[in-house]
Amino acid sequence: MTVFSPKVIHDCAMECVGLPKPEMFEAFGTALDAHYPGVVDTSQPWVYSIAGGAMIQMKLYYASATEYVMIWGTPIGSEGHSGRHCTGFWDTVLDGEMWYYGEGEFDKRVYRPGDRVYVGPGQARAMNFHHGVWAVEYARGFIPASIPFGIAEEIFVCWDFLTAAQTLTLYTDLVAQSIGRAARPLKPVTDALSRLAHRATTKLIPAPEVSAIPEDKNIRWFQREV
Repeated sequence: MTVFSPKVIHDCAMECVGLPKPEMFEAFGTALDAHYPGVVDTSQPWVYSIAGGAMIQMKLYYASATEYVMIWGTPIGSEGHSGRHCTGFWDTVLDGEMWYYGEGEFDKRVYRPGDRVYVGPGQARAMNFHHGVWAVEYARGFIPASIPFGIAEEIFVCWDFLTAAQTLTLYTDLVAQSIGRAARPLKPVTDALSRLAHRATTKLIPAPEVSAIPEDKNIRWFQREV
């Protein structure tokens, strides 16, 4: 059973096109919660995503075994392979520009704010996010099958085990919430799992950027104050 409509997700995205960041992202969360009350979690942090050669950051608002909703993007641009998944992806561009092309296409397709993109199960695209892009993405299909694609480069190429762990704990948190809503007798268990996963995600948030360059020593990994 699905929770979301691709059209409604697109309509929510259109409500925040043209707004400055980060108000744009907050407006999308508010619009989504108005259409799907009690379903959306706006508390999740922004995390990196490194997959198919493209590096972006993402904020998940909902995830289950069969759907997710998120905002993703990059302010500096990136490019890569979309992957070939069991899942269909509906994207709406909020800001910036992205270029796609598929097998047998000899000109790029250019997508700008308000434009929609669809990549279906078994399809793949070459992607270039030009000088930066932000977009809403809704996915429907067997989401766990895409997890190896989402964390393989983080582990084996970038050695960014922290981001890989955050991805898994964040997804576990949201999936536990979705199971608890669908199966009320399991809610005490899923609530406990959700809290545990959320606590782990929060603990894994790295220290913020240091404004001053240290002169004679490194900062610690999880140092919160300098």
